[in-house]
Amino acid sequence: MTDLAGPAALFAASPAPMLLLAPDAPRFTITDVNDAYLAAVMRAREDLTGRGVFEAMPDNPDDPGAAGAANLRASIERAITGKQPDRMPLQKYDIPRPDGGFEERWWNPVNAPVLDADGEVVAVIHHVVDATERVRAEAVMRESEARYRALFETIESGFCIVEVDLDAPGGRIDYRVVEANPAFYRQAGFSEAVLGQWLREVAPGLEEQWYEVYGRVALTGRPERFEQHSDMLGRSFEVYAFRVGEPEARLVAILFNDISARRIAEGRLRELNETLEQRVAVRTAERDHLWSLSQDMLARADYSGMMSAVSPAWTQVLGWSEAELLSRGYATFMHPDDMPPTLEAIARMAETRQPTRFENRIATRDGGFKPIEWTVAPEPDGVNFIAVGRDLSLAKAREAELLAAQDALRQSQKMEAMGQLTGGVAHDFNNLLTPIVGGLDMLQRQGLGGERERRLINGAMQSAERAKMLVQRLLAFARRQPLQATAIDVAKLMEGMADLLASTTGPQVRVSVDIASGLPPAHADPNQLEMALLNLGVNARDAMPDGGTLRLTAFLEEVRDTHRAGLRPGTYVCLSVSDTGVGMDEATAKRAIEPFFSTKGIGKGTGLGLSMVHGLTSQLGGGLSVASRLGVGTNVQLWLPASGATPEAEQPQQSQVVGQGVGTTLLVDDEEIVRASTADMLADLGYEVVEASSAEEALRLVGGGLRPDLVVTDHLMPGLSGTDLARRLNELRPGLPVVIVSGYAEVDGLAPDLPRLAKPFRRADLAASLAAVVRHR
Repeated sequence: MTDLAGPAALFAASPAPMLLLAPDAPRFTITDVNDAYLAAVMRAREDLTGRGVFEAMPDNPDDPGAAGAANLRASIERAITGKQPDRMPLQKYDIPRPDGGFEERWWNPVNAPVLDADGEVVAVIHHVVDATERVRAEAVMRESEARYRALFETIESGFCIVEVDLDAPGGRIDYRVVEANPAFYRQAGFSEAVLGQWLREVAPGLEEQWYEVYGRVALTGRPERFEQHSDMLGRSFEVYAFRVGEPEARLVAILFNDISARRIAEGRLRELNETLEQRVAVRTAERDHLWSLSQDMLARADYSGMMSAVSPAWTQVLGWSEAELLSRGYATFMHPDDMPPTLEAIARMAETRQPTRFENRIATRDGGFKPIEWTVAPEPDGVNFIAVGRDLSLAKAREAELLAAQDALRQSQKMEAMGQLTGGVAHDFNNLLTPIVGGLDMLQRQGLGGERERRLINGAMQSAERAKMLVQRLLAFARRQPLQATAIDVAKLMEGMADLLASTTGPQVRVSVDIASGLPPAHADPNQLEMALLNLGVNARDAMPDGGTLRLTAFLEEVRDTHRAGLRPGTYVCLSVSDTGVGMDEATAKRAIEPFFSTKGIGKGTGLGLSMVHGLTSQLGGGLSVASRLGVGTNVQLWLPASGATPEAEQPQQSQVVGQGVGTTLLVDDEEIVRASTADMLADLGYEVVEASSAEEALRLVGGGLRPDLVVTDHLMPGLSGTDLARRLNELRPGLPVVIVSGYAEVDGLAPDLPRLAKPFRRADLAASLAAVVRHR
């Protein structure tokens, strides 16, 4: 005997309906039934056990010769004979219900033999897989496909699906029609022979733009809506093309209408009207293909103020659900300022019966508004109209970005032009100041004239020094000043400046210093930075005529994203100079860094202070920002790049003692007046001077036998520059000291390893520069 308790226990808990059959052909008695089978056929266990399986079949219990019974018998016999499970094809059963009716079910029966230890069949398990839901779903899909095919065949618009080849012979794009509706052949003028044929072969005269647009849609996946005229076909079309299927399939669906004999708007709105009428009539969850995929907001509305249908694009663009859109008047979604003109345009359309266009702002679900361009047209019933809305947010944002970019470009071009002009003027002005400063310096040193004459000479020298300072500010604004940037201790520099500012601003102004601990060194020119802080301090003092607080602060800031001062990502040391003065309004604060703009009145300022500071920080790779409020005060912040170097120890200042020079100096300058003034200074220092008006002349003198002990040369000259001359002389006379004199700092032109002397200069400045290069020989 074989124990069947094991197999019986297996199917007892199975969720699939099962019978346990005895192998007593031809009856195949039912020996056991699981609960799932009883629930499926709505029968009691005692009604089935002990009966032949063919007597208990739910569809035909009294006819063992029926087709269903024959299939079941053959399957059981195959399972017993082959000792392998046998799967039957899909079977339809009419299951009796308690109310006397029947329920149609579809099952996939499987008969599996149960073997004993000797491999003999002792029972057969008959279980079924319920496929009813799958069969019903397939029926629904077939019904939906039939509805789609009916719509596809009957719509008036031409529709086709084309396969695009982006790598056709000759590197060109080609396409062929793989599916088309009857309207396609009517409107495009092609015969059905074109189906499956490459268009370049069968229609060689077709314009290139058709290939380009379908290739673009296939490649990017972005739908395109356009109007195009074809000379070959002699017709104009309104076309909507979009990619379907997987991207690699390169399939593009094309919906088009012949608009040659009617206006574009009328044809487009008629098509939308037909689509919306279908939507209202059918009112099912299945949306029309074009209605669902359209990126435009499509709607059907009446003149009383309600919408009866909206496309899914409304939810995508605005966030409102369909129920919310259809339960409220469309005027409630409009911006209050746009409501009157919009309703007036709709009312005018109702009177004229002509399509119209307008723009307005529509509320979004999150509380904002979006600009929408509308095309609306009346329906023939005189009650409803069709509306097509296109979101203009991206277009308007791009327009705003373009305007901002154009404004920034104009400002950049203006500042660059002013910088070039300012730099050039400063260079010429320094050349003019050099002989003036040199001559006045000589007169001061010689003490010529009486007290009145000396007073006039001192006054002229003070004016010359002020002019020199003005030129330095112009160069700073133009970002062309010669900088000697190094790592500086910001805390030490600002503490020193606090004492100087306290003595400059007077007792009515309290100077406060707040410097964060652990600040790294900043990359800057200490002299220029001190001048900038002093300039800002004087501005703050002038803004507090009745006294107040001048606050100096410094802290570290990490910049990762966009910054109000236009800084690049990195680590910066921020220096802040703030006051409690009269402040500025928003318009004045925006112009504060413009060159020659001043709020101090005529004769009280050059208007170059803030622009000089801005130019300095920009030249160092930092930035500047100005924040101000009337009656509250002003805060100017300077950002300087943090430096990884160690600040150089401050050297004790030594009094300059001008010694006597020995030897021959080769003086090179193309400006005769500047050359003459410099030659007088060199002669006064004890040097024998040989003059040259160009670098080429200086090279000829050295090549002819002149052996100078040092060379003083201008930088910017026709032909070879001073740097070029220094390189040539180093090849002829290695180790020959050369001092470059310049009134204009060209970062790319001046060599950093060559000693420099800025114009204008005094005799003492020249002597110190010469002594330094001679000392390092």
